[in-house]
Amino acid sequence: MWIDAAEVSETPPFHHDIKVHHLMCMELIQFVTRVSVLLPEIEAVRPGCSGTEILCRLNNEIDKAKTLHQHCSESSKLYLAFTGDTILSRCKKSRNMFEQSLNQVQNMVPVSLASEISQLIAELRGAIFSVDPSEEEAGKVIKELLHRYVNTTDSAEEYAFEAIQVAMWKLHITSLKALSIEKRSIKEMMDRVGEGETTKRRILSIFLKLLNKHGKSIVTEQIHKEDSYPFYNQCEVNSH
Repeated sequence: MWIDAAEVSETPPFHHDIKVHHLMCMELIQFVTRVSVLLPEIEAVRPGCSGTEILCRLNNEIDKAKTLHQHCSESSKLYLAFTGDTILSRCKKSRNMFEQSLNQVQNMVPVSLASEISQLIAELRGAIFSVDPSEEEAGKVIKELLHRYVNTTDSAEEYAFEAIQVAMWKLHITSLKALSIEKRSIKEMMDRVGEGETTKRRILSIFLKLLNKHGKSIVTEQIHKEDSYPFYNQCEVNSH
């Protein structure tokens, strides 16, 4: 059963819920919505066995894209920044899959529908996905931190405070509420980690340990800075 256009309009994605990689997820979900609207029209043409297979691939890709959107809405900000390259790759792969499948099916439908599909293909080809610079910087700092922990270097603990501070600021974990949400997200992810995912569990454990140890003092310092300099936030906004 294919996705109905009315169903798509009734259940729009909540872009404001995306914690990290907001622009990438928004771009991808917009394409998901466009493809979803076209599916019933393509199915109505009854494009044959090969067409049915393409429709199945498109539906599967839509489900994967929605899962990615949910992942970026529910997961830890620190973990999402750490896996930024993977998220970027997944968005590009989804875009390419949509483009390839639509390109294959456009010759199986009437001219008017083929024209709509062709326009969407052109937009897919022109779509550019990239990691936000601040989130990319946070990811680099987190990767370096984890590298030091994995190699059990003496500098790991010394570097930890500075690294987690930079990551928190870059990811806007700058209030006690935001800190609480981040810690809860990490715990919820740990609850969902499979038995064989030992590396992921260890990474999440390190994040939680560092937030428990340094998070409150980093947030307090940030709040104090904002209280001491009333125009701090405005300057930060104007600088971007």
